[in-house]
Amino acid sequence: MQKKTLLEKVTAAKQEIADAESNLERALREIQVAPRADKTTVSEVVQEAFTKLRAARTNLIELESLVMTDEG
Repeated sequence: MQKKTLLEKVTAAKQEIADAESNLERALREIQVAPRADKTTVSEVVQEAFTKLRAARTNLIELESLVMTDEG
């Protein structure tokens, strides 16, 4: 795959991650007004999703860096 194509895919994936993070943040705000029993279960799921998104973002940044420094 060409460098330009890889970078375009990285950029698109980074945008999707940013969108997902925004959606999760909105969900967390909505959870804050939910009954306590519902909050605990849902907030754990949302927190796990945030953790996975952060890891994905880190991996994409590392991939982008590798692609940018690759000569061929």
